[in-house]
Amino acid sequence: MNPLQYRKAEAQEMDWAYRLFKSVMQQYISDTWGWNELFQRHSFEAHIPASGFMIASTDNADIGGYSIQQKPDHLHLEMLLIEPQWQNQGYGTVIMQRLQAQSRQLQLPLRLSVLKNNPAFSFYQALGFRIENEDSYRYRLVFQPEADLL
Repeated sequence: MNPLQYRKAEAQEMDWAYRLFKSVMQQYISDTWGWNELFQRHSFEAHIPASGFMIASTDNADIGGYSIQQKPDHLHLEMLLIEPQWQNQGYGTVIMQRLQAQSRQLQLPLRLSVLKNNPAFSFYQALGFRIENEDSYRYRLVFQPEADLL
C-alpha cells in the first residue's frame, strides 16, 4: 500500500465529494429512511463545507476523504468515505489511525455515528470504538484515547 497524502478540499471538489458520499452511503440511507436527493444534497452541503473536508490521495488518485470537527470536549467525525474500488485495502484504517493519533494528542474522545445496517460498524469496533449509545437507526460510537493506553 502506498502512503496517503492529505489536502483540504477546494470548493470545486465538493461535487466529487458528494458523488462519493452518494455512491458509498445511498443504499444504507435508502434502506433506513428512504433516499431524498434534494434533502441529502442540501444536508451534505450544509454539514460538510469544503474547508472542513480532507481529501486523501495516493499515486495522484483521490481515494476518499473525511470531515472531522473539533468540539470543546471531543472530536466528531462527520464522515469517512472511501471510493468503492479502494475499499478493503487498508486505506480507511490508515485514515482512522491518523484521527485516533489526533485524539490521543489532544486527549479528546473521538465520536462518530454509523447506521446500524452499515458494515462499517464492525470496522470501527475493530479499531477500538465502543457503543456510547444508540437509537433505532444508528450507533453512536466513541474512541477514548486514555482507554487505548491501558
